Amino acid sequence: MNESGGLGLWAATPEASEFATVYGAHFLVDAKERGQAIPQDVLARMNDWLTQFAGTPAGTLEAARMRAYAIYLLARQGIRPAAAISNVEQELTNRYPKAWQTDLAAAYLAATYRMMQKTADSDRMIRQVPWSVTKRDFADEVYYDGTVHDAQLLYLLAKHFPGIVGAAPPPALEAMAASVSRNGASSLSAAYALIALDVFARATSASTTLSISEIGRDGRARALTLPAGSIPKVAIADTAAKVQYGRTGQVPAYFVLAESGFDRNPPTAELKQGVEISREFVDDKGNLLTRVNVGQEFFVRLRVRALNRDRQPQIAIVDVLPGGVEPVLELQPTADSSAPGNDPALRQEREANRRVSAQGSQPLMGRFGALPLGVAAKSDWVPQHLDVRDDRIILYGDALGNAGTFVYRVRANNAGTFQVPPPFAEGMYNRTIVALGKGATLEVIKP
Repeated sequence: MNESGGLGLWAATPEASEFATVYGAHFLVDAKERGQAIPQDVLARMNDWLTQFAGTPAGTLEAARMRAYAIYLLARQGIRPAAAISNVEQELTNRYPKAWQTDLAAAYLAATYRMMQKTADSDRMIRQVPWSVTKRDFADEVYYDGTVHDAQLLYLLAKHFPGIVGAAPPPALEAMAASVSRNGASSLSAAYALIALDVFARATSASTTLSISEIGRDGRARALTLPAGSIPKVAIADTAAKVQYGRTGQVPAYFVLAESGFDRNPPTAELKQGVEISREFVDDKGNLLTRVNVGQEFFVRLRVRALNRDRQPQIAIVDVLPGGVEPVLELQPTADSSAPGNDPALRQEREANRRVSAQGSQPLMGRFGALPLGVAAKSDWVPQHLDVRDDRIILYGDALGNAGTFVYRVRANNAGTFQVPPPFAEGMYNRTIVALGKGATLEVIKP
């Protein structure tokens, strides 16, 4: 959070991320209503940011939707920025006379008017917002797609328009379920879907009873006890041959049967859907390596490129390290706390300067400062954020039409022959964007 109360995606920058801040405020408002203890001072600062943000001009439909979303969250807390509401609706009407009436922006404004007791306006407005199966005119946005649209529309209907929530057609709910079933849900759309289904279930579950039984291979059925809650979850035995679901009542019911585990066989073919990725082990001169000595430092060279367009935003790249290799940090991690007079940020800066002086090279500078991994002289692509874990490196950033190269340093610390999983890239909010590179074999020998 920056001084103005806005949130950044990866760090507290003067220019806040509009969506991240509004979404974060929604999280806190919902948590507070559900009885969770939240930092009230944090929400108060975010409300100041929301109030100022809601009154600024919007240059696009997406920007106007964000302002309508902010106004809705303020209204949920009894804060009524009347001038901002009027300005946003007028701006939408003048710039997007047809498009905005079917956009989620109209649903946010309708819910706001409902809380302000302007029933006629709110009912008229909300009834014009269609489900994604009939809307379909979605622009190419990172945080807004059919699943997000339907989930938020269902959430607003169930929470503020219980009288017409029954108008939610089964195809709309089935479209959300299909997105999950085909592995199309992101963390964002899944979160929106969960709160939508929870509120919908609370609003409609009074006359509905659910049941579940597992049927063994001998044909005998065993009823399972569902826990209390609007979305009950129960484990199914490995020995079950079939699962039978039951429902009493008129409200449609849905089920999800999920299993998890590991692939029995590692992938052998490359995959390129909207983006491509490759990885090589190289020495200081760029020569390919398949064998290194214990204690030797060498480099991992990742290349990523967007396909069929100039830019693929918000890509996550996972590079699993061989078992006998560890990353070499170019910067020391920041301490969690500091004693009086011992600033960890200044200590990190001194460590970085010492390493730079000793090696005669510069650390890789990202948008939010120096990164813990990455060699600037060998890289021309810089991630927005980098997460160093015990067995893998995770990078976040935008893939561009021209191949970008990111090089980081590693050290061999254990002898053996290691199978290296392929590098993997995927859109954080668009799961149809996915790439899988080639696996490799690396031999680490004793010198």
